[in-house]
Amino acid sequence: MSRAPIIIAIMIVAVVGAILILQPSSTNRIETPKQESPQNSVGNVTIACKGTARCFNDVVKKIVDGDTLDIGDFRIRLALVNTPERGEEGYAEATKFTLSICPVGSRATVDEDDGQQEGSYGRMVGIVYCSGKNLNKELLDTGHAKILTEFCKKSEFAFESWSKPICS
Repeated sequence: MSRAPIIIAIMIVAVVGAILILQPSSTNRIETPKQESPQNSVGNVTIACKGTARCFNDVVKKIVDGDTLDIGDFRIRLALVNTPERGEEGYAEATKFTLSICPVGSRATVDEDDGQQEGSYGRMVGIVYCSGKNLNKELLDTGHAKILTEFCKKSEFAFESWSKPICS
């Protein structure tokens, strides 16, 4: 009796097993690299990230101030927007507004700015979406922040509807 069919069957099982083992698991991932049009869901809203930098969905752990949040294992600096610093007029209001849009314990999606992947003082720079809302845009629309025009030439988000009128 020939052993060839048995050897072929064993090889097929081995190859299929290796393929299944080597496929990346979607569980326990904090961060996912961007694809052509990656999407993250927050509640009932799906966010499509842009570019090729990091894009991930995680829990808001802390509101540092109006334009800085801790989400998952990252400190995020909002791209293109600037809120008042501690001790400046409007600081408390901007920080409370950010907390109202992105409460601690809620889920948020972060779309890292392709043009600023080097970060800012150890912080990742990007857009934060909470409850389907673009926090960067909301801060500007409500007057709690101003555009940081010096980053208009670097940021991938400079031509978004919320930043284009000032950045262009």
